[in-house]
Amino acid sequence: MDNKTLGRKIRRLRQERAETLEQLASRCGLSVGFLSQVERGLSSPSVASLKAILDALGIPISQFFQAPIPDRAAITKAGEAPYQIRVGSSETVYSMLSGSRPNRTIEAFIAEYPPGYAPPVLPHEGEEFAFVLSGRVLLVLEEEQHLLESGDSFQIDSTCPHTIRNSGSEPAKILWAQTLKILR
Repeated sequence: MDNKTLGRKIRRLRQERAETLEQLASRCGLSVGFLSQVERGLSSPSVASLKAILDALGIPISQFFQAPIPDRAAITKAGEAPYQIRVGSSETVYSMLSGSRPNRTIEAFIAEYPPGYAPPVLPHEGEEFAFVLSGRVLLVLEEEQHLLESGDSFQIDSTCPHTIRNSGSEPAKILWAQTLKILR
């Protein structure tokens, strides 16, 4: 999805909720100026920023990129390619595993982080579980740093400021499952 399409979709969702840029900025922790640039297609949000915006709007990230399907079982068979998301010019690829059931409460995906991936520390509502499939990453959890390698896992309260960084020279792949904040 290009920046203009992404921005128009965010603006439409915000306006459907009768929210001002100021209200959304306050709820997602981003500046009004940055949100305005995103809505006009002038800036590409990081995945962390996009997640913060969508959490504030009550929209799961995979639902944002896919048309909703009926609320029934979501089954992905081996050999079927999962829906992939790449935000703007980011090199990070998200392979969505949990489908787009509109009333789900868990999001599952595999994230592939390129060398040098270093997003900001960002808290949000929910809980997360991650399993390192390959590579090495640094989990930054408040002021603590934990080096994690293939086979390591963690589970955290997402309201604790956190991020994952790949300061190595090889890509890293992580299986994630996290709860969604859904406003009904």
